[in-house]
Amino acid sequence: MNEAAELFSGSFLGVILMKTLSVVLPVYNEEGTLKTVLKQIKKVNVLEIIVIANGCTDASVKIAKEEGCMVKVVEKRLSPHEARMEGAKAAKGDAVLFVDGDIILSASEIERFVQPLLFGHSDVVLNKWEKTKINAFNRSEMTWSAVLHHALGKPHRANAYLKAPYGVLLSVLKNYWEMPPLSLFVTLLTQYRVSSHITIETQGKGRFRPFDRPLRSRERIQSYQQLLQTYYTLASNLKRRVDMLAQPIPVVEHGWGKLSSFYGGKQLSVIVPVCNEEQTIKQVIAEARKLEPLEIIVVINGSTDQSEAYAKEQGVKTLVYDERLGHDCGRAAGALAATGDILLFIDGDFVLSAQELYPFASAVASGVDVALNVCEDEEKLTHVVQGWKYVLNETIGRKDLLMSSMTAVPHAISRECLEKIKPESLTVPPFAQIKAIIEGFHVQAVHHVDVNKFNRFRYSEHLSLKSHSPTAELIIQDHIFAFLSYLQRD
Repeated sequence: MNEAAELFSGSFLGVILMKTLSVVLPVYNEEGTLKTVLKQIKKVNVLEIIVIANGCTDASVKIAKEEGCMVKVVEKRLSPHEARMEGAKAAKGDAVLFVDGDIILSASEIERFVQPLLFGHSDVVLNKWEKTKINAFNRSEMTWSAVLHHALGKPHRANAYLKAPYGVLLSVLKNYWEMPPLSLFVTLLTQYRVSSHITIETQGKGRFRPFDRPLRSRERIQSYQQLLQTYYTLASNLKRRVDMLAQPIPVVEHGWGKLSSFYGGKQLSVIVPVCNEEQTIKQVIAEARKLEPLEIIVVINGSTDQSEAYAKEQGVKTLVYDERLGHDCGRAAGALAATGDILLFIDGDFVLSAQELYPFASAVASGVDVALNVCEDEEKLTHVVQGWKYVLNETIGRKDLLMSSMTAVPHAISRECLEKIKPESLTVPPFAQIKAIIEGFHVQAVHHVDVNKFNRFRYSEHLSLKSHSPTAELIIQDHIFAFLSYLQRD
């Protein structure tokens, strides 16, 4: 066979094997871009173009009909996802490509994008995720997408919102007409062959549609609930001896303090959980003492070094637990023993100056109920732990807190708030934070301290053996627990 014959044979075989393609295009008053969008699509070998006129009041329907499209008119406006599924129900092709009427894609982009579908290499084609700088406009979308991929144990390569463009074999899609977008995404990503081979940039393109946001937010949260319930049940291993908190508090040293004039007549308790911190505990106590606390409570949490002896030498109230209580139980134990009007929580493994600690206690003295460490560096959202903090704050209607969380120290809490949410809730800090917000207490991020540069590295807790360290996974599980508790509240 000569070269020309081989080329013809290969080309003919490709045509025989190639699947047919339907394009679904929801439009809502897109007369300014629709003709150009359709011109590019028609350059591609498509079986049909289905236009869903989604509550249009302009000339979009007329343009679509003039261009030879199948047009389905929807009087009552649907969400973008609902409109796409409505169009897919009328499709006759082997595969369905979803595009938007306000974003112009070139014919070459469309052809390269759908190739894996049309030649049988994949069941689903998704737009490849590119690392985009996070800003105030995209941080919600990007962060939710990142935490979803983490929960699924999948690399973050595709946008979880099923934004156009994306394509699916009709034989797959027809089983999931009524499924909300995030649930459909999870199903496609976990059960079918997915390609995300190229990136088509849509960020910042298209029309601004604020009226879509409430519906998308509701769909997003509903989709997450079942997924995260499964993840939490499988992954959760909260290594905390919460049962120890029900036993008598083991105070072995009562310590000393002073009545302070710093806080408008209110008195301060400083709580310091400690596990083998003999290198830092004296300096930590010295700085805390400058705040004129009524008491400093050091919770010896399974220490085997000289931490207990050093704490007693410094004249602080000392609680001693021979075995480790687990993460954050030390804070709860200290809170149960505290008598102050303001409770300030710090850690024993790094030294913060009194100047850095004072703003938290002062904020509570001035009327804040929970004073948090400010965490608003959007670059940190690329780390999934910070992503979960943001997701939780957004879910409970406190996007203003960004990634600020009771998981991080320093933070302070009022006596009134503590008594309402109960000291035991502090064992899961995100849960305590949600309780405080639901109960109507004033929760505010008041001051920034970069604790990451001080925090002591512990191999057993911080060394990542898989995708995240044991401590990171524990924090993530805490946030999922808080998330689910919030959604399932009465």
